[in-house]
Amino acid sequence: MTNKLFDLDSYVSSCEAKILSCEPVKKNGYEGFAVLLDSTCFFPEGGGQPSDIGTMSCGGETANVLYAYEENGDIFHICDKAFPVGETAFAELNWDSRFANMQIHCGEHILSGTIMKMMGLHNVGFHVGHEFNTVDMDGEITVEDARRIEAKVNALICENHPVHVSYPDAETLKQIPLRKKPEVDHLRVVDVEGCDLCGCCGTHVAFTGEIGILKIIDVQRYKGGTRLSFLTGAAALGDCADKAQELKQICAALSCKPVDAFDNVEKLKAELAQKKQELSAKNKQLFALMAKSLEQSAETFGEDKLFFVRDDSLGSDDLKAFALQIALCEKAVGALFSQQNGMISYNLCCSKDASVDLRALNKHMNQTLNGKGGGNKELCSGRLPACAEEDIKNAVKSFIQ
Repeated sequence: MTNKLFDLDSYVSSCEAKILSCEPVKKNGYEGFAVLLDSTCFFPEGGGQPSDIGTMSCGGETANVLYAYEENGDIFHICDKAFPVGETAFAELNWDSRFANMQIHCGEHILSGTIMKMMGLHNVGFHVGHEFNTVDMDGEITVEDARRIEAKVNALICENHPVHVSYPDAETLKQIPLRKKPEVDHLRVVDVEGCDLCGCCGTHVAFTGEIGILKIIDVQRYKGGTRLSFLTGAAALGDCADKAQELKQICAALSCKPVDAFDNVEKLKAELAQKKQELSAKNKQLFALMAKSLEQSAETFGEDKLFFVRDDSLGSDDLKAFALQIALCEKAVGALFSQQNGMISYNLCCSKDASVDLRALNKHMNQTLNGKGGGNKELCSGRLPACAEEDIKNAVKSFIQ
């Protein structure tokens, strides 16, 4: 079994160790060489915490350690270069990444412990993500609850409580008031003094003050409970700074104070909705007139009349609105197309007295032009690869030939 140098000291950032094996590997999206050392400072992915990353050097060659994982007590390091077995390697962590994980994991302990004490809820899931981190609790937490919890957590962080890691014997373990009762006798216990006491395999800071701050950035209902998204340390500070700058820019654009920004946005949304309704009503009148105009020049399409429209200025909603007006004409079959961003949106429609099988026409056009889409017997919609107007018209007309 690999000697885990990080187990009792999360601050070990480098080590020299003997290379026991090195084999090509593909695992969890990573590909390289799985290097097994007799000792390591690299934490392998587990317990919701991601793997450490860093470098490994041997014989004048240096490789990137992309990922570390554990199998049957052995920790393997996926490197982008191979190393000779039996030699001594120098392994070094990316310390910024490790320390950020230490802040996050210790912050999660304080957050979960505080929720347990304040609301009696249990942590049923934890994940360290690239953009934010999450904890899942087995009950409801409101936004107001989250603000109170966040205030308490940050007060505990500021009190700079020590963090202890130990392996109590079985008898001692029975007497410890753990937040989660263990199912094993040999358990690694993390004690965030006065904040939380829990079995855990992850890395943590030595004092809570090193976490800096913990910021809850989202509260969502999740699987009958609540998912809290949070950040710690520099990531939390950066997020707050970014959002403050964004709010400043929004307020400048709205010519208002931050306290009035939400009301101003709601007012603009209401005005925009009203304008959209007015525009939709006017477009309906316009499309009705255009449909009547097209009726005069509509081509024969079997027993029906073909209304062919190619107008790249129309959005998908406009195409549908136009199609619905064409469908009010007698014996009408509408084929409307608009190209935007390299793709062609389409709507096919027909009036209730039309003879055409619209779904069959839609299938025929998609097969002919490599399109995708469908609908019902009166309205179909979808997309086509960019192509010439004449090719589209020929594909539609060939349906009745």
